[in-house]
Parts: sequence; structure tokens; C-alpha cells
Amino acid sequence: MNLTKKYRLHLTVGAIAGIINGLLGAGGGIIITYYLSHALNSEEKSENGVFANAVATMLPISVASVVLYLIKGYVSLEKELLTILPSAIIGGILGAFLLKKLKLKIVKIIFAALVTISGFLMLFK
Repeated sequence: MNLTKKYRLHLTVGAIAGIINGLLGAGGGIIITYYLSHALNSEEKSENGVFANAVATMLPISVASVVLYLIKGYVSLEKELLTILPSAIIGGILGAFLLKKLKLKIVKIIFAALVTISGFLMLFK
């Protein structure tokens, strides 16, 4: 694949992930992780680098979505959100440390299980 075609594909996937994330509040990361696992698989030196790159890409997408949600009044900064946020940040830090320790196969299984469980919960609850 030539560089221009590859660049257009990256832009397209990024736009789709952003739209999905903005629309649903989640899901963009799933698209990015899946795409990067194929796009970077042969280029990435670290096996878990794909997941780290996906998280690094999801952060700005999520920040953009949150800013727009705040502007439109969709986010309520009540005690539940303010209680969950610090522990989620601590969990994110712990997860980043665990990423170095776990084999790629385990990380893929955890990711696939979460996506599958989330899908079932969304359909049946």
C-alpha cells in the first residue's frame, strides 16, 4: 500500500472512531485498538505498544467529546462522577503498569471479553 493510500486510510479510521466516540461516548477506542493491532502489528516493536498507542489516541478523542458534552450540558458533575473519577485515574495508572507485565495474548483476551460483555449488556439490559 502506498503512503498516500495508507495516510487516507488512517484519516478515515480516525474520523470514524471520532464520530462513534462522540455519538456513543465510547466505541472509538475499540475501533482504534482493532485498527492499530493490524496497522502497527508488523511495525510495532513492543507487542503491547498497540494498546498503548490506542490509549494515547483515545485520550484526545475523549477529551474533545467531554468538552462538547459539558458545553451542551450532558455531563453532571455530581458526587457519583466525582467519586468515580479519582479511582478510575488510579486504575488507569495501575493498568498501564500491568500492560508491561502481561503477555499480549492475555491482554487481547481481556479486551475481547470486555467488548463482548459490553455488547451483550447493551443489547439485553
